[in-house]
Amino acid sequence: MTILDEIVAYKKDLLSEGYYKAKLAELNEVDVSHKQTFETQLKQSNQLAIIAEIKSKSPTLNELPGRDLAQQVKNYEAHGANAVSILTDEHYFGGSYERLQMLTKLTNLPVLCKDFVVDPIQIDVAKKAGASIILLIVNVLDDEQLSTLYNYATSQNLEVLVEVHDKEELERAYKLNPKLIGVNNRDLKRFVTDVLHTNEILENKKDGYYYISESGIRNQQDVENIVNAGIDGLLIGESLMKCGDLSQFLPGLKLEKVKV
Repeated sequence: MTILDEIVAYKKDLLSEGYYKAKLAELNEVDVSHKQTFETQLKQSNQLAIIAEIKSKSPTLNELPGRDLAQQVKNYEAHGANAVSILTDEHYFGGSYERLQMLTKLTNLPVLCKDFVVDPIQIDVAKKAGASIILLIVNVLDDEQLSTLYNYATSQNLEVLVEVHDKEELERAYKLNPKLIGVNNRDLKRFVTDVLHTNEILENKKDGYYYISESGIRNQQDVENIVNAGIDGLLIGESLMKCGDLSQFLPGLKLEKVKV
């Protein structure tokens, strides 16, 4: 059993225990309809867009440096991020929906609820907490589940980042005709990252989609190594959480897009 399998099994346990029903009842609704969509920003800029992530820990990582998360989100926006990703899993990633709810109010940027979605109620909770974007991971869903969850999320006026880990999953993602495709550089079996994975997966990519490279991006050189794959953006967490001064580092990652 991989870490991902373990996490998905845990999500299904939470579902059966009524965790998400309780969250839906507890949370106050946050209206984020004033926020510009991530897709609009991707259309308008010739530079790579950045989804800057708030994370406290992960199964492959010891605790990250303690940061004032409210200030971190403000710094992300001030230094050119286009969206914020907030992990809401409590057990494995030290996040929460309450954290999302608090932080989304502090920024005009759209917020991605980064979680492992297997049921529509999770989409309801994310939306109520103030997310503008949700994540669907192709690896953990069959085609019917993917289609159902994708259509439900878009019917709720949420953007959807559809995440793939290999070429087969990319072909499955295309069936949804999504706007946003995330290419995860993490090997799901061993949980190690290789940023060049992006080049391999997008070797024969189709036009008409926005591609976001996720995981393992540590510096400008990493971005230079994958920009020619024709990506439109980056999702970066650990490197930004560890960086003491984002004022040079974050803008330095926003290279010009390469038309391929």
